[in-house]
Amino acid sequence: MDANVMEFNMIDVGGSPVDGYFLNSASPPIDQCLYMDFYKLKEHPFSITPDPDFLYLSQTHRSVLERVLYGIQAGYGFILITGEVGTGKTTLCRSILSILKDRVNTAYLINPSISGRELLASVLDDLGIEYSPNSTKKDLLSKLNNFLLSNENRITTIIVDDAQTLPVETLEDIRLLSNLETTKNKLLQIVLVGQNELLDILSQPELRQLNQRIAIRCRLEHLTIDETARYIDNRLSVAGNRGQVCFQSDALSTIHKASGGIPRLVNLICDYALLAGYVKQKNVISEREVRQALNELNIPKNRVNSKHIPLYIWFCVPALLTIAIFIQYLIR
Repeated sequence: MDANVMEFNMIDVGGSPVDGYFLNSASPPIDQCLYMDFYKLKEHPFSITPDPDFLYLSQTHRSVLERVLYGIQAGYGFILITGEVGTGKTTLCRSILSILKDRVNTAYLINPSISGRELLASVLDDLGIEYSPNSTKKDLLSKLNNFLLSNENRITTIIVDDAQTLPVETLEDIRLLSNLETTKNKLLQIVLVGQNELLDILSQPELRQLNQRIAIRCRLEHLTIDETARYIDNRLSVAGNRGQVCFQSDALSTIHKASGGIPRLVNLICDYALLAGYVKQKNVISEREVRQALNELNIPKNRVNSKHIPLYIWFCVPALLTIAIFIQYLIR
């Protein structure tokens, strides 16, 4: 199956969104428009915004997307997505929203470090439900319940991005939303999306009821070196590349090592490498341009992620150290 198209029983994903990443630590080079003209590209290939036109699903992203869509269709109630900063959680959220558009009632909450009442008000706003500014939390909950009952035959889904910023009290209010149900079906599907520390938050004793209700748990992993290469090629292709610019294999290898397979960092490094190539009037980006980009961005050339180290290494190293100590003892 083509990397840009995925089929799903309930929802046709073909041509739908997914990729692009927010950036916290740096701004894009001001000369981007110049290198776009030089490389004859119609769009910025490595924009830091989650543009739905740039779709690339790695194995882990495809798996998470399929499981989330299935969970929403099956009415599982609570679904959890976690991942390290920069692995594409927000992009995945926007992809899900685009896929569900016109078929599911959706509410999308961003940076929800808010109270329970504010959360309910935001949900009602997204669902187009009118309410009085003076409404209490109980009033808002009643409004939502009436809406869900009147739309019982249509799925309603709330996606909460950056859920690790939610106060514990608000997370408990979210749990209470799962009580909105009929004798046969959950009226509301809730997807919690957050950084890895969300797992620690949910493990707190006061949130054990919410933690127990999570039916599907997904984790976004880093890109492999092959996926990094395909990811870069896909973004260039969507931006209008037809061979007028390319990255050499040594450049791709360096990008993967420096980024650790984190899409947001891949975007950033490639963006600066293309700028370096533009300055030199080069259509083929080599390791030299990538290393120049890394120097400008102050990113180490080799980021080693411990979870990507083969398991046998963890066993071999202590064993070798033990043998070395034993040999040294015999020599003495």
